[in-house]
Amino acid sequence: MSTQGKPVDAMDGDSGRLLRIEDVADRLSVSRSMAWKLVDLGDLRSVRIGRAVRVRPQDLEAFLADPARER
Repeated sequence: MSTQGKPVDAMDGDSGRLLRIEDVADRLSVSRSMAWKLVDLGDLRSVRIGRAVRVRPQDLEAFLADPARER
């Protein structure tokens, strides 16, 4: 099995894919600018790959499960 073009720890399927800001906005039912604001404020963890910003699905789930954000 070849891992060429994939990181060694990459997961197959949608659950392992990094999310674009547009994807995050869709899943949260907010605007892109609000999704950017959550990332910029540090409320939502993100990964920078070059100029691209991505969110790991597990970080989005942790954000949604955080009881402190419901204040």
